[in-house]
Amino acid sequence: MPEDKKKNVKDFKGNKVSQGNGFPFIEKFKTWRSTCQGISGEDLQTKSVPNLYMFLKTHMMGNIRAGSRNKGLDGQGAIQFLEVIETFIDNDLFTEAQASLIEQLADTLEAMENTGKTVGEKTPAFDPAFILFTEQEKTKTNQKKAPRYVQGHYATEWYAARNEGVTAVPAEWLAGNNPPHQALFSETKTKYANPKGLLYIMKEASETLDDVEIEVEVGGVSPRLETEIDGIKSVEEFFNKVVRDASYWNAGGRLLTSKIRSELKATEFPIKSGPQEQALARKITNIGPKGEKESLTGRVAGIRLTALPIINLVDRALKRRNTNKAPNGFRAWQNERKSGFDYRKTAREKYPDTYQDKDFKLNPNQKVISKMWQQLLWRE
Repeated sequence: MPEDKKKNVKDFKGNKVSQGNGFPFIEKFKTWRSTCQGISGEDLQTKSVPNLYMFLKTHMMGNIRAGSRNKGLDGQGAIQFLEVIETFIDNDLFTEAQASLIEQLADTLEAMENTGKTVGEKTPAFDPAFILFTEQEKTKTNQKKAPRYVQGHYATEWYAARNEGVTAVPAEWLAGNNPPHQALFSETKTKYANPKGLLYIMKEASETLDDVEIEVEVGGVSPRLETEIDGIKSVEEFFNKVVRDASYWNAGGRLLTSKIRSELKATEFPIKSGPQEQALARKITNIGPKGEKESLTGRVAGIRLTALPIINLVDRALKRRNTNKAPNGFRAWQNERKSGFDYRKTAREKYPDTYQDKDFKLNPNQKVISKMWQQLLWRE
């Protein structure tokens, strides 16, 4: 395929592949990550982490307080998603295994939303909206009163009133909608979730797998597949046109292979969405069978065939038409490959009564063009 600035063309097993027009997960994740990295620790009113992205990566990572309901769950939560995604997010192409993994991660992350909402439960609290803090008043005699629990952030009005230089955070941060929660679970774009929360970016990816379009420029076709290429309907139709259109042949029935090759280079063959043609296209383009881990995910939308066995494909098209003649009525032949088709008669076949005469000027095994006046000059 021609280089297109709008397409991300990559090499894959000898071919050029463009993937992702209908699957923007990678770009959306990068936008989301960049947004989170741009929210500073100062913006979050935290001193221990440099930005929101690092907050998500370090939440439940070695800083779980004694007595917490999350004790023993180090490394679980958002960190497990981010580390996995980061292993392949900068890869050139997206495989079936990675697509399946995104679906699984979305299901797991969705199950984490709102966990920890009820204070005092023993179940894990993976949702950072419900990070637990304690406020505790003292009596006039300096005795501690019963603790009061707050969730989402330590910088409450109570805390700010007692600590110089501290500003209380927005009320929604204390009501289940703090920045880390938005980054993970917001269904819409916010300051902390762009283009939306990670869960919904992953859910969208899972729901649009069938919309992933793959376009491939095939650098070469293996000999074992040469007889299958015209199983693709658009390829078959192209070569059916060749054997019906006189413009692809010279006046004596010779195939104009350079003209066909030039046209092939500029032609993108659309691929039907049915399983049979998709399976064949995947085999020809070498992107792997659907469902296998290392195969590219998506639907093959179009292919370019720059190195085809043109002679064989034209011959197959002639046989489909049940003819050995070019559209202008002359026997079909080509001179590009010795082993290719040549349906011209030999001089022996054309002139069975005279080929043994002493004055016969052609080699009896020589192919001749029927009806061409140039070939009849020797008889005058």
